[in-house]
Amino acid sequence: MSHINISLNGEQANCAPNTSVLAFLTAQGVIQDTSQDGTAVAKNGSILAKPLWGDSHLQHNDKLDVFTLVAGG
Repeated sequence: MSHINISLNGEQANCAPNTSVLAFLTAQGVIQDTSQDGTAVAKNGSILAKPLWGDSHLQHNDKLDVFTLVAGG
């Protein structure tokens, strides 16, 4: 399998098998700076700690949801 399907915030995307969450989100332009506070990622419904983004690899049909805090009133 040269590509796997991923759900990113409810939209279909694809990547190479075993791509890390960090590499995938960076390639998708979702994140540019990993030190950015206020960004959280859920993988298959469970929050993934930021230090694990580079070590957690995607599998076919994984679901990622990215949340970014927005300040303001």
